[in-house]
Amino acid sequence: MLVVWLLRPAQQKRFPLHLGKERDFLNYLAWCAAVGRKENRILSQLDAWNEELERPAPLPKIPGDVWGGTYNVAMYLSGLHRSKYWLGQLLGNRKVRFRVARWYFRERLDLMASGTLPSWQSLALESAFKTSGDFLQAITVPGDTAETNTRLNEAYAELCSGWGSVHNEREQIVNSVVTANTKLASRVLGRILPVRFNRFVGRLVGSGRVPACTELDWLIELVTPLQRESSAKSSGQLTSSKPFGVNLYGYARGELGIGEDVRMVAHALKEVGVPFSIINVPLGPDVSQRDVTADDWIVDRARYSVNLFCMTGIEMSRYICEKGLDILSDHYNVGLWPWELPRWPTAWHHAWGLVDELWGISQYTAKAYDGAPVPVIPMPLPVRLGPIAPMTRADWNLPESDFLFVFSFDMNSTLSRKNPLGLIIAFQEAFAKLPAANVGLVLKVSHVREEDPQWKRIREEIDRDNRIHLVTKELRRPEVLSLYQCCNCYVSLHRSEGFGRSLAEAQLLGLKLIATGYSGNVDFCNDANTQLVRYRVKDLCEGDYFFASGQQWADPDPTHAADLMRVAYENQKAAPPEYSVKRFTERYCGEKFKQRLEEISERTLTKERVINEY
Repeated sequence: MLVVWLLRPAQQKRFPLHLGKERDFLNYLAWCAAVGRKENRILSQLDAWNEELERPAPLPKIPGDVWGGTYNVAMYLSGLHRSKYWLGQLLGNRKVRFRVARWYFRERLDLMASGTLPSWQSLALESAFKTSGDFLQAITVPGDTAETNTRLNEAYAELCSGWGSVHNEREQIVNSVVTANTKLASRVLGRILPVRFNRFVGRLVGSGRVPACTELDWLIELVTPLQRESSAKSSGQLTSSKPFGVNLYGYARGELGIGEDVRMVAHALKEVGVPFSIINVPLGPDVSQRDVTADDWIVDRARYSVNLFCMTGIEMSRYICEKGLDILSDHYNVGLWPWELPRWPTAWHHAWGLVDELWGISQYTAKAYDGAPVPVIPMPLPVRLGPIAPMTRADWNLPESDFLFVFSFDMNSTLSRKNPLGLIIAFQEAFAKLPAANVGLVLKVSHVREEDPQWKRIREEIDRDNRIHLVTKELRRPEVLSLYQCCNCYVSLHRSEGFGRSLAEAQLLGLKLIATGYSGNVDFCNDANTQLVRYRVKDLCEGDYFFASGQQWADPDPTHAADLMRVAYENQKAAPPEYSVKRFTERYCGEKFKQRLEEISERTLTKERVINEY
């Protein structure tokens, strides 16, 4: 439940659990019972939670109410949610109790893990109604179709057939403690004011804010013992009834770097003969999903013994919450989790419990998972160019004779991390004393948000300098590669990268390359042909990046970058750089993957953390 809360900023604002107030916890449980279980399958797979929801939660008696004795914890919590978290409505208003009960018994099959009513609740319904027909009539609504009536009759066929024969087992049932009293004034007002009044008050008061990382520490400590217990149970061995092979989970149609990861891993596995299939994970509407190059490998369900999740640990947590734990069972689960900061956030250490081992997409990323209770292995990522659109500078409206620097970034990856403003400053400094220089800077930007304050500042700088060329339209991958190829030097003054796929593509295209000498890209930007920019380590502030508190990243030196850009321009007639790109090939990476997968299959794992050089 805490994971679901961490994944939803709106729920963090509505239910500020980090403040430690009992009422906020109760209200959040109410949301989980009424809404969360429908949206997150994992919430219906927790045995202790399911058992608690079926326990009796009798409400205080009020005149004319027949439903109070039939309430279980699920009804109580759902009623709290449906009364807009006004407990007095549920405890003091007969109509609200009835409407909640009617809603619950109509929706029960979608809410509860078991379709069978517990015996105590069947007995309570018999006490409240003379016949089963009276009960069914009470939960119908005007306009119910014959199909709806049939569904309700089938849902409660067992109750109706056994009506009057249920044994009294109430003495063996322990009532839940959730039916705490509320203030008399709240119950009195709850009898006379409609539910919408509380909703109106809620709008006036407003919601809270998303908590800072440091405010989550005590909450995370609550789940740490559970995480340790889960880790201790891990055998480090593959136990699956399925055949050898890999189920790749990822954004197979997504036109973004992490989508290219899963597609390229698939090509590498194909190259070395490892059986695999892809389960495509849809993205939100703000990300293009028009890459169909892997469609022939996409299937509906997992076929093989190993699951490989090509997504962040946070997004894997979201996916498992929504789809359920069944995905993980009977598989050995590997997380190919990208991450851009030096440490995996404490608030998400519990995500380690989802995997049997982690593959880091670079040495830098693997080190971020120090302390994980599972093996951590850095793995190379395959990179290939594929088709390149036959476009020229004229097609891009770029000057034919200028020496062009290029940088591509996605605003979803945050402007603070990608640091395009730092690049603009370095470019302008580099040629401030060379006004006649035929140079230009091409910026390819995805998912532009014009209202973003950082982007407004960047846009002002771009508009003041006609040497800077902005490309914001949606491009297919062959077009992006064509744009790179039309330029002379790729420059990235990033503050951190988990891997740096666009830098690797620049090497494969034979472009000059200038990049910050920090983070994941240094695995392959490690020879004299890549010009590395000096940097100082900088502490992040809250809001700089996701889970930034206590983290650090690079602050590249713009003056040094300017010097390197000027040298690249002055030496533009030099021979093209030659990079060592073997590590990007599908064969090289595929063999590394295959070796580890065979070790898994042969059960040669140990419980200890593993770091291999590649």
